[in-house]
Amino acid sequence: NIGYVAAFPIDEVNRGINAFTLGVRKVNPNAKVYVTWTKSWESDEKASKAFEKLLKYDIDVLSVHTNSVAPLKMAEDRGIWTIGYHYNNADMFPKTYLTAAVWDWQRIYRSIFQRYAIGRFTSKQYWEGVETGAAKLAPLTDKVAPGTGRIIYREQELMSNNKFDVFYGPIKDNKGKLRVKAGQNITDHKLLHDFGWFVEGVVNVE
Repeated sequence: NIGYVAAFPIDEVNRGINAFTLGVRKVNPNAKVYVTWTKSWESDEKASKAFEKLLKYDIDVLSVHTNSVAPLKMAEDRGIWTIGYHYNNADMFPKTYLTAAVWDWQRIYRSIFQRYAIGRFTSKQYWEGVETGAAKLAPLTDKVAPGTGRIIYREQELMSNNKFDVFYGPIKDNKGKLRVKAGQNITDHKLLHDFGWFVEGVVNVE
């Protein structure tokens, strides 16, 4: 049982929850990801209440998509493993922190600013992945089970070489409907503007 404290049910956040859940269920097909919502990016109080709702599901691991680290602190106090977001906070939670999804915005914006300065900037959508270093996984802490890193880095290598897409089908939603057929993937437009559903394994907690 995995807990997930998320801010808003928008395409960006939903996309992250779905990708995370597909990864979880690749390891354990029976796993459930229980999601609670804060409806705020920053509020510690709302994030704390969202975390408390997850406790009745006896969660083993907690992940987040919110700027508040309050849920990570509460999980640490209860001995629940944690996965961060945005930034590597391993030094703040030495007992339970496993890793975090982090972003290196300098790699993106430095190039944009340089092109803008010489009058060569054109507006477009950027899809920056692990191959560019813009999207990263924080170093795995010593709390991560031996051998896990080999599995993770193999997947990263496949993504870097365009041999693996998280959203390749077949993919069902959490109501049993086939959303992506075998051999197909989700278009960029749908990923950005039409991701109002959740994959199999996601449980919305009210």
